[in-house]
Amino acid sequence: MYERFFGLDDAPFRLTPDPRYLFLSSKHAEALAHLRLGLKESSGFVCITGDVGTGKTTLLRAFLGELGPDVAAAYIFSPALSTTELLQRINREFGLPGMSASQMELVDGLNAHLLAQREAGRISVVVVDEAQAFSMDLLEQLRLLSNLETATEKLLRVVLVGQPQLRTLLLDPGMAQLNQRITLRWHMGPLRYRETVAYVRHRLGVASGGKTTRLFTVPALRLTHSLAGGVPRLINMIAHRAMLAAFVAREPRVTRRSVVRAYREIKAVPLPGTLSVVRRAAWAAAGAAVGVGVVTLGVPLGWFSEMRRAVTPQAAVRPSETVVKAAPVAPPAEVPPTDPAPAAAAPPPLAAAAPAANAVPEAAPVLPPPSPVAEFERRLTALDAQTSARAAADAVLAAWRTRSLADDETQVPDDLERIAWRRGLEDMRLTGNRSMLGVLDLPAVLELRVPGSSGPCYAALTALDERRATLTIGSTPTVIEAGLLDLFWFGQAHVLWRDFEGLGMTFGLGARGTHVARLQALLRRAGTYGGEASGEFDPPTVAAVLDFQRSRLLVPDARVGRLTRIVLYAAAGGYPRPRLGAGTS
Repeated sequence: MYERFFGLDDAPFRLTPDPRYLFLSSKHAEALAHLRLGLKESSGFVCITGDVGTGKTTLLRAFLGELGPDVAAAYIFSPALSTTELLQRINREFGLPGMSASQMELVDGLNAHLLAQREAGRISVVVVDEAQAFSMDLLEQLRLLSNLETATEKLLRVVLVGQPQLRTLLLDPGMAQLNQRITLRWHMGPLRYRETVAYVRHRLGVASGGKTTRLFTVPALRLTHSLAGGVPRLINMIAHRAMLAAFVAREPRVTRRSVVRAYREIKAVPLPGTLSVVRRAAWAAAGAAVGVGVVTLGVPLGWFSEMRRAVTPQAAVRPSETVVKAAPVAPPAEVPPTDPAPAAAAPPPLAAAAPAANAVPEAAPVLPPPSPVAEFERRLTALDAQTSARAAADAVLAAWRTRSLADDETQVPDDLERIAWRRGLEDMRLTGNRSMLGVLDLPAVLELRVPGSSGPCYAALTALDERRATLTIGSTPTVIEAGLLDLFWFGQAHVLWRDFEGLGMTFGLGARGTHVARLQALLRRAGTYGGEASGEFDPPTVAAVLDFQRSRLLVPDARVGRLTRIVLYAAAGGYPRPRLGAGTS
């Protein structure tokens, strides 16, 4: 939306873990070196920890993206698994049958596969993300898998990546055997000020093809670093909103004032910095907050059409649906909050007098209508996290026309992967923005946060266009202005999807088999491939995948992962899938 104004080719501060934007600070470069070294050493585990938002997943994506055909990786990111389901998931990631309920059969099949891979000169690695949320039983199962070995080396490398709590978990006496097998460890902390400056300029350079790197003034960079505490995710949030504020004000550079505006918009997020002027600008001015949300957030009504090739017609709003609209607001002015003016002195009491016979009674004061932000916040505050998560999951399952949650399926959203798997679906945890939701075009469970609340609540996104979003809150469909969503949703979502053609784990150049032939047929239906379904991921197939990814604003890496498959199934058509635009296709 603001890219053309600033001379950019892409949005530089998206929250999605795009490997193109990986910034190798000294800490990140060392972590990546540990991951690479772990492939060469087969004697133990690799453990990478990092604070929330420091770029662990982005680093992992870059690491996985650079693996060649001689390395097979199983990427595990859901902690809501039993030990048997963990084995099933690892086997499926390696392309093996994963439906057996016998752990012995699963381990025997995995061992035979790993031996065959070793004989062929290939390496197998299991990468566990969010490992701090894994139970001790799951971690112990991973330790047991590391016992699969020959006389000279381990058959399976294991990488554990998680938040700092993982280090505490590994100190438990019950984890002593696993802890002793970790031969490579590294912790990723926040960026220093100079690294923050380099980080912002690096992302601007990537987004502009190296043409633009100094859009932020030095005071703006200092304030951004102070507020974000050097955490890359928070830097992205502040920098993105600051660029939107500068764009709305038609300022050619992002100044400290734009960063102040950005912080006002995202103050629901507990940032580590301080800014007294901004802190005094409380959410009490709810109407003005909508103005900032709709104007400064950059939601001119045509922005979404630039992100998608076509915008589907807005679904008609049923009379039973709740509609929350944003009130029109004047453009935001950069006026610091001031103390309220003293109340005017009350007039002296009038002498008692008999009212005139024809006196007109004084009209009652007209109260202003309730603020849409305050009303929406009130509804979200009343939600219970577990109850709202179950209701949101049920709404998404209903959109897929599959059975609702059973009585024993209570751990939502943590258990969504297993819940989806039981219904022939897959759960993709997403960190993104509204444009990404629009590209995927599938209902999603959104994690919403209210200022001052102790935890999140959840709602199902079931419709979205350039103007409005439809959320199922509890059991009530609620239509809101699309810009209002950005005040309470900070990018965390669960998207349920179906791998209709069974393409399996991520693959790319050099792959061959029936799944590649099915991919080529899909690309032909999507209009980017004109060759035969040869079953070989050859250069023409690479070109077709790249063309498709670029046309749909996906990362053009020529690898067929979950995002590419979801969008490809939508483009090919003919599959029963719900849509955010217009029902089921």
